[in-house]
Amino acid sequence: MKLVASVPCSYDLWPTPVGWLGLVADHGLVLEIVYRPEQEEVRSIIRRAYPQAQADPEATAVARQQIEEYFQGKRRQFDLPLDWNRLPPFAVAILRQLVEVPSGETVTYGELAALAGHPRAARAVGRVMATNPFPLVVPCHRVVGAGLRLTGYSGGEGLTTKAWLLRFEGVAEAHLRIPGEKKSAAKI
Repeated sequence: MKLVASVPCSYDLWPTPVGWLGLVADHGLVLEIVYRPEQEEVRSIIRRAYPQAQADPEATAVARQQIEEYFQGKRRQFDLPLDWNRLPPFAVAILRQLVEVPSGETVTYGELAALAGHPRAARAVGRVMATNPFPLVVPCHRVVGAGLRLTGYSGGEGLTTKAWLLRFEGVAEAHLRIPGEKKSAAKI
């Protein structure tokens, strides 16, 4: 599916259940997805990284529709053109493997490294997750630490958002170790 850009570099911002989301596209490719609690924070991040970008909701409408369908529970996989060319080959290999992890499931950093053919690169996988330019679409929230411990997440409100996304996708709370959170008897 190709996005149609009416200006070379376009962006749109909109509210989601995990905060304000900003999506930047250029010549029909998604360049980056950013989400944070505050709209102005997202706008500021986009303006710093893409000073030439113009607000153009029409150019990003297909991506917005798919992300909204995700939050409505109608979509579990995305069909968007992503700009992989700006990423190093190792990151591309890891992120493309991550796309194969189904909604409602998790994978550890070490497992993901092994699946991508780099069994000793768990820490490097962590760095790729921290710099993933396509969160939600390339679901870095599904990557957990050893023992299913939730570790690092830069989108939204950090680990709180990561836990919310995993619960939203149906990952049972009993299967997650969330730092600072007490286990409840209620299941999702």
